[in-house]
Amino acid sequence: MMEHKIFARYPLGNKSRAWKQDNFVLSNFSARASDMRKCLRNCKDAGFNTVEIGWATHEQAEEAVIYCEQEGLDLIFQDLSRYGGMQKYRHCKEDALTEVIREKRAYKRLVGYYIWDEPWKDDQLEAARKLTDECEREAPDLLPFTVAIPSYNPDDTWENGTFASYIERYVTTINPPILSLDYYPVGLPGYTLEKQLDDSKMWLDLGCMKVLGEKYGLPLWFYYQGVDLHKAGYFTFPMIRSMMYAATLYGCKGLQHFSAVGSIIDEDGNREWSFEDQKVIHEEFRNLGGTLMALTSKRVIHDASVDTGIAAYEEMHQTEKDSAYLSAPLPKRASVAEFEDDYGNGYIMILNRDYEIAQTFELPLNGNYRLYEVSKTDGCQYVISDSTDRIEITLDKGDAALYRIQNASEEAFTVEYRLMK
Repeated sequence: MMEHKIFARYPLGNKSRAWKQDNFVLSNFSARASDMRKCLRNCKDAGFNTVEIGWATHEQAEEAVIYCEQEGLDLIFQDLSRYGGMQKYRHCKEDALTEVIREKRAYKRLVGYYIWDEPWKDDQLEAARKLTDECEREAPDLLPFTVAIPSYNPDDTWENGTFASYIERYVTTINPPILSLDYYPVGLPGYTLEKQLDDSKMWLDLGCMKVLGEKYGLPLWFYYQGVDLHKAGYFTFPMIRSMMYAATLYGCKGLQHFSAVGSIIDEDGNREWSFEDQKVIHEEFRNLGGTLMALTSKRVIHDASVDTGIAAYEEMHQTEKDSAYLSAPLPKRASVAEFEDDYGNGYIMILNRDYEIAQTFELPLNGNYRLYEVSKTDGCQYVISDSTDRIEITLDKGDAALYRIQNASEEAFTVEYRLMK
């Protein structure tokens, strides 16, 4: 009988901050509606374990606190009428955040405070740092949350060479518990259905996040595009799925859907067009999440069709020559991440980036390996090959698979990770 090994995993987080992340986060932005109870119940039924009430009215925000407690749904609270900021807008009443925290201390499902949405000017970063410190002093067990602005902002871009320095300035100024970034590529200027995301600078933003996450010891969260924000006129669930898995390749431990309104729910809280698909993929991520939380993304490899047109991509880009396992270039619209846990176990995730067609890939390996599939159905590991020198896989549009990979000459065993505090 095959040995089953249980390894400990530990909470993640900035070592200089009190808050730590225990489990994989599946969240959404703008969980708000005229009927807040219906809205939040549908978000929970869609498989989200956390909601953010971005842009909610004061009344909606107050209702969310009560209903999340009743529904058993984690809440990152925001009320721009009382504290915090969004880009250039800010509410700066002295000690306003402390007042809110003290009011709501009894609510156990309120797990964090939305501090600032996309600060990028120095004064915004400094204000976000002040509120982050205030939240930690008053409630060290709660997450003081901010999100950085992506590289298509008005000032700091890849084209003018300042985006990487902005993100590092963001991290060093705010010193956040986690590093979150948003990027909504479908429909941006230059986007075409033919090229899909081959030339998207999203890959640069994700790569930059990965570098800084490693440098500063920060868990990564990512807002993926869930609505036709830029009016591309054609937007499908495989597009959403491909972006969720793209973020996972780079080691993200939180996936944040933008936005609940217009995709999961409508303005009245009723179920919208992507509800059922999102429910399915959230079930998959819940099953994969315990493993993903234990893994570090060591390298991300794309096929040659990814070409951002920016020199910085070449500096952070890795190929099969950098791989621990691959022996040949990847086929078109295949992307691979190689992961490791703290015990030396290797994993490989394969993504079909193409969100128009299913694809069958054959990936030659540099030796003979035993492959274990990490099941999206139950999270367990199952041997799919005792010895193979290639991975053959068919993936649906925008879909991915996660395998543990082991030298075929070693004794077989399955792995499970358990959270230790």
